[in-house]
Amino acid sequence: MEALRPGDPRRVGGHRLLGRLGAGGMGMVYLGRSPGGMLVAVKVVHPHLVEDPDFRARFRREAAAARAVSGAFTAPVVDADPEAALPWLATAYLPGVPLDQAVPLPVPAVLALGAGLAEALVSIHRAGVVHRDLKPSNVILAPDGPRVIDFGIAHAADAAAVTRTGSAVGSPGFIAPEQARGAPTGPAADVFSLGAVLVFAATGASPYGHGPPHVLIYRAVHERPRLGGVTDLALRAVAESCLDPDPARRPSPGELLRALAPHVPPSGDLHGVGWLPAALGERIAQAGTDIPEPPPTGIATVAAPGRRRFLVVGGAAAAVALGTGGIAALVRTMGGDPPAGPAARTPAASPAASAAPPPMRDGKVLWRRPSGDTYLVSAPAVATGAVFVGSEKGNLLAFDARTGRPRWTYKAAQRITTGPATAAGIVYVLSQDGVLHAVDARTGRLKWQRTVGDTQADPIAAGGLVYSGGAAGHALDAAGGAVRWRGSAAARTPAATDGTVYVPGEKRLVAHDAATGRTRWTYPSPKGVQDTAAAHGLVCFADFQGEQVHAVDARTGRRRWTFDIGETATSRPVITREAVFAADYGGKVSALDPATGTMRWQVQLEGQIQENPVVAGGVLYVPSGAYSNGGVYALDAATGRKVWRFQVDEGVESSPAVAGGIVYTGCKDGYLYALDARGGSGTATG
Repeated sequence: MEALRPGDPRRVGGHRLLGRLGAGGMGMVYLGRSPGGMLVAVKVVHPHLVEDPDFRARFRREAAAARAVSGAFTAPVVDADPEAALPWLATAYLPGVPLDQAVPLPVPAVLALGAGLAEALVSIHRAGVVHRDLKPSNVILAPDGPRVIDFGIAHAADAAAVTRTGSAVGSPGFIAPEQARGAPTGPAADVFSLGAVLVFAATGASPYGHGPPHVLIYRAVHERPRLGGVTDLALRAVAESCLDPDPARRPSPGELLRALAPHVPPSGDLHGVGWLPAALGERIAQAGTDIPEPPPTGIATVAAPGRRRFLVVGGAAAAVALGTGGIAALVRTMGGDPPAGPAARTPAASPAASAAPPPMRDGKVLWRRPSGDTYLVSAPAVATGAVFVGSEKGNLLAFDARTGRPRWTYKAAQRITTGPATAAGIVYVLSQDGVLHAVDARTGRLKWQRTVGDTQADPIAAGGLVYSGGAAGHALDAAGGAVRWRGSAAARTPAATDGTVYVPGEKRLVAHDAATGRTRWTYPSPKGVQDTAAAHGLVCFADFQGEQVHAVDARTGRRRWTFDIGETATSRPVITREAVFAADYGGKVSALDPATGTMRWQVQLEGQIQENPVVAGGVLYVPSGAYSNGGVYALDAATGRKVWRFQVDEGVESSPAVAGGIVYTGCKDGYLYALDARGGSGTATG
C-alpha cells in the first residue's frame, strides 16, 4: 500500500482514507475506515468517465444491483454515492493474497476454488449483475475463503468505455470472444472468464499464453485455448466446457457448481485456508496485519484524483484495483493491469552487452507540456519546427519543437485514434469515426478531410500520396484528398519506400505500386502481419502471434530469413544498413544481421515494450514500461550498451520521435516530454 499524496482526499463520504491501494481504468482505489470502524476499499472514478452524460445513471443502477449481491464468496458493497462530484463506491476490504500472486495451485485446490467461484457467480447473476472482468487479480484468497471482487460497476464503465474509445471492458487473456468483438455479453461471458481463471490457477498462465493485449485478444477470438499444461482430466473437462467459443454451449454457474461440488474438501468447508498449501495459508494469515493509522485530518470531501495514473502495488492491494480500462478489440489496451503471469525470460547477455560499460546516465528533460488528457498514448511527429500529437479528446495539438510553447489546437469530432503523419506542410490523423483529417501544419486549419472507414493503422505520407487502412486501403492525393487508387485492406500500419507501398493484411503482406496501386507481389503469412517497416531492400514485420520476425526481399517478395524472437513481439522492427532491430513484449531488444538474420547482440530492459523503437544518430531509442515504471532507453546501436534512460512512474505507450537532437515522447501522466538526445541530468519545465 502507498501513502496518500498531497492531492488525494482525506475523506470520501464518511470514510476516512488511510492510503492508496492502486488504480485501474475506472479510477483510484483507497483503503479507508468507515464511521463504524470497518476497513473498506473506496473506489473513486476518473473524471473523464463523468463526462459521459449517462454515466451517473448507469453507475446508480449498477451500484444498487451490486448491493443486492449476497453470497459467501463475494465482497459486499457497503456504500456508494453516484451523485458525488466524482462518484464513488465502497466495498468491504479483504486482506488476503490475490490469486495472481498464489499460482500455481495443486489440482485439488483449483477444483475446490472453482466450486467457490461458481457459487459466487450464482450470487452475482441472481442479483442481475454480470461481472465482465473476472480475472486472477479479482479473486482474493482471504482468511475466510476465496472471494470475488470488483463486480459492482463494471457495466457502468463498460458503456462509458464504449462511448469514449469504441472498445469493450475486460482483461486480455480472460475475456470472452464475444466480449472482445464488442458483441452483447451476458452471464456466459463470466463463465468463460472463470474457465480461464482456473487454467491460470493450475498453470500460472492464461489459456491464451503470454503477450501484449492485442495478441491475447486475437488468440481468444481466432484460436483454441492452450490447455497442454492442464493434465488432470476433470479439470481439463471443466476448462474446455467453460472456454467453448459459443456462449450457448457453455455451462451455467449452477451446472458448474454441481459438477465441482464433489471436489470440495471432505470437511465441505472453503471458509478458511485448510484447502490450500500450508505455506500459502501462512501468507494469507499474515496479510492485512500492517494497516496504517489514519493521516492527520485534512479535507472533508472527495477531491478529484491527481492526473498521474498508478498501477496496483503488491500484496492484497493488487486485488482491489478498480476495474480495467477499455480495450480496442484485437489492437490495443487502453489502460488497466497487464496480463498476469511469470516474468519474461532474461537471456544471457551478448559479449558486447556484458563488457563493463560506462554507467548509464539519466535522461535530461528539456521541457514537458500537458496534453489535456488523463494519459497520452499518441506517437508524436515532428515537422516545420513543431511537434504534433493526437489526444483522446479529439484534439490534434501542435507545440514549438524547441520550447514546447503551444502553437495551435485542431478539434476533431471524435477522438484521435492514430499517430500523426506529416508531409509537405500538412499533418494527417485519423479519428474514431473513420475520417482522415489533413491539417495545415503552420496554422492548424483544416485543408481537407475524407471518410476512409474504421482503421487502427496509422496513416503514412510519401511521394505526394497519403495512405490509410480500413476495409479498402486508400491512396489519396496528399494535397487535395482525391482518391488515387484503392488496394488491400490494411490490418496494421503499412510502409512505403522506393515507389512501393507494403500493406499488412490479416494473413498476407501485399506490395502495391505506389503510383497505380497495381499488386507487385504477395507474401503469405498465416499467422498475420503486424506493423511493417521497409528500407534498404528489406521489408520486415513480426507475425500477429509475435513469435517470429520476418524479413522479405522488397523487390521480389521472397523470404530472406525469419528470426525466432522467443517472446511475443508487438512493435515494428527498425531497419538500418547495419542491422535490423526487433523488440519483444518482455523487454528484450535484439540486433540482427540484415543479410542473414543472425543475432549480433541482445539486451534485456525493464518493463514491457509495446510501441515502436526508432534509430537516429547511431542510437536506438526504445519506449519501455507500457503500464508502469515507464520510460525511454537510449542504446548504442552498434553494441547495445545502455547510454541513458528517462524514467517516469507511469507507463509509456507512445513511440518516440527524434529530430534536431531532441527525443519526444508521450507518457501516461498526460504530458508530452522533450528529452535531450545526449542524455544527462535535468528537470522538467512547464
